[in-house]
Amino acid sequence: MIMKLNINDRAALAIKNNTKRVEIRSNKENSEHDYSKLKENDIIEFTSNDLGVFYVKVKEVNHYNSLEELFTLEGTRYTTSSTNDKEEAIINVTKLDGYQEAIKKNGVYAIHIEYLYSENTV
Repeated sequence: MIMKLNINDRAALAIKNNTKRVEIRSNKENSEHDYSKLKENDIIEFTSNDLGVFYVKVKEVNHYNSLEELFTLEGTRYTTSSTNDKEEAIINVTKLDGYQEAIKKNGVYAIHIEYLYSENTV
């Protein structure tokens, strides 16, 4: 399966530089994406303003009931592109549009990924 997602530029660059290896996503109401369907070796096609289109391979998908649980078990080193502080990471994710409510209702996914290539470098 190939899932097409948008991503902010800071996170995209961190994925390309291999400093972000886990993408955090939650199933939002009325979204076309269901992250529970991602499996090992699926492909995510990310689009960012600066990097354009790039591809990652899914290595593992873990579901958690809360961000507290996710960051306790996954850590912050490879899950965030902005901070290594767990409390700050929780605040940053819950500020994303619709995430606080989505996580309360559906939990949150830690999607372990491996950067493959960018269209503009092929």
